[in-house]
Amino acid sequence: LFDYIQGKNKYKQQIEMTAPVITEVLPSDGPFCESSFRISFYLPKVNQANPPPAEGLHIQKWKSTYLAVRQFSGFVTDYNVGVEAAALEASLADTVWSPAIKKSQKDETTSVYLVAQYNSPFEFSGRVNEIWMLADLEDELLPV
Repeated sequence: LFDYIQGKNKYKQQIEMTAPVITEVLPSDGPFCESSFRISFYLPKVNQANPPPAEGLHIQKWKSTYLAVRQFSGFVTDYNVGVEAAALEASLADTVWSPAIKKSQKDETTSVYLVAQYNSPFEFSGRVNEIWMLADLEDELLPV
């Protein structure tokens, strides 16, 4: 992605970096297999109508969706991501959100959760991160 925003794309166009940078955590095949990851970021509005193509990258368009979100601070590590994702999942137990999240994870290509990082890697304090869990939730099921 860094090469892409620096102009290594079909239009040789530099692209402004946006936040958050999103890491999608995809399920592994078994208990001893590593998870796989997909990294993405939002394209700036000026690039959205005609995004510069690049080899090995594809544009992903999201429809409106519901997310369960848990915010945390500091640098992202495998450990604190696991802790925060588990805490978010536990906080949603016995709510309308729990089955909606399970429903959104209906196949093996669907992420377990996403990690959103809002700060530059060179910012050392005041860091903001979030764990996102997609929820396949009908509007009428939302609590009022």
